[in-house]
Amino acid sequence: MKRLFVVVPLLVLSALVSYPALAQNSPANEANQKEATAPIEITPSEVNWGPPPVGLTRGTPAVVNPVPLRFAVLEGDPLKPGAPFTIELGCADGNKVAPHWHPTDENIVVLRGTFAIATGDVFDPSATHDLAAGSYAFMPEGMHHFAFCKGDTVLLIFGIGPFHINWIEPPKPAPSSTLPSSSQP
Repeated sequence: MKRLFVVVPLLVLSALVSYPALAQNSPANEANQKEATAPIEITPSEVNWGPPPVGLTRGTPAVVNPVPLRFAVLEGDPLKPGAPFTIELGCADGNKVAPHWHPTDENIVVLRGTFAIATGDVFDPSATHDLAAGSYAFMPEGMHHFAFCKGDTVLLIFGIGPFHINWIEPPKPAPSSTLPSSSQP
């Protein structure tokens, strides 16, 4: 009877340890491994900067920058639904990122410079807080936010697509109340 208490747990443990190894060698798993992409390694000098993909932005930003933002796709397709992506965004000192939102979660890592960020619908630099190089930020889907760059700044942004930048239109000024002028003969 004592042997049974020793043998049964050993058999169960043996089955648990060997099952993952068997699953790893299954034909279905081998097919999935063949479909997996190759590793990606990109050094800073190899980043291919260019314009953002057509369809990434929607609407008109409330602020205009004299120097355009730099954009690079490192991995995946940010516009593809359900697919992971990794991009880099670069901006010059003083560049502003107008109020906007995304339909999916946004993960931001500051690689270089300082990224001053805040939530809200109206660009207000006094509301921002600084994220220095090495910092991380998470913006949940639909969160309205804006930012500006201090120094030459590079961000790593990753998530699951589709990733769109939906600009928030600036509030329209209220119509002024003017009285019609009276005409006298």
